[in-house]
Amino acid sequence: PPKPKITTAKKPQEFILPERNDGNDLVRGYLRKRGIDNRILDYCINTKRLYEDKDFHNAVFVGFDEKREPKFASVRSIYTNFRMDVAGSDKRFSFFIPGNESGDTLHLFEAVIDLLSYGTLELMKNRDWKREDMLSLGGVYIMREDSDLPLPLKQYLNNHSVKNIVLHFDNDTIGITAAE
Repeated sequence: PPKPKITTAKKPQEFILPERNDGNDLVRGYLRKRGIDNRILDYCINTKRLYEDKDFHNAVFVGFDEKREPKFASVRSIYTNFRMDVAGSDKRFSFFIPGNESGDTLHLFEAVIDLLSYGTLELMKNRDWKREDMLSLGGVYIMREDSDLPLPLKQYLNNHSVKNIVLHFDNDTIGITAAE
């Protein structure tokens, strides 16, 4: 008979942010080419939500917990289609920009670039781009019918009183299914 396979529980990986580059010029240039407004980039860089990593010059998007401790990071190459979450990231604390108003509305996005693009569009309309809370899910997928809410949304709802959620998902099968 086959021998039983013994599995051991994996230790959670330690979350370590990629080392910061001395500047953010390449990441800033990449995101400017993607149409993101400089004021949004300044805000994200100044609040340590965005930086350029030292080794590969990737864009690093950081998510924080309630104590403003980094708990999540997503890495996006500025040269290729490479993207990944940093090992040990806690998906509950995805990329988030708090609103200026203590409102009851959350804008929910599939990806960080969608969130930043929305902010840029708001600025183009001479609106306060940070008026309401904005949260990136860090990707969506087709959920099973018995699935729970995505972790970043569940965490947000545990800590905020919300009456309205505005979905900014792609008009494709995955986006439509996630919205439903």
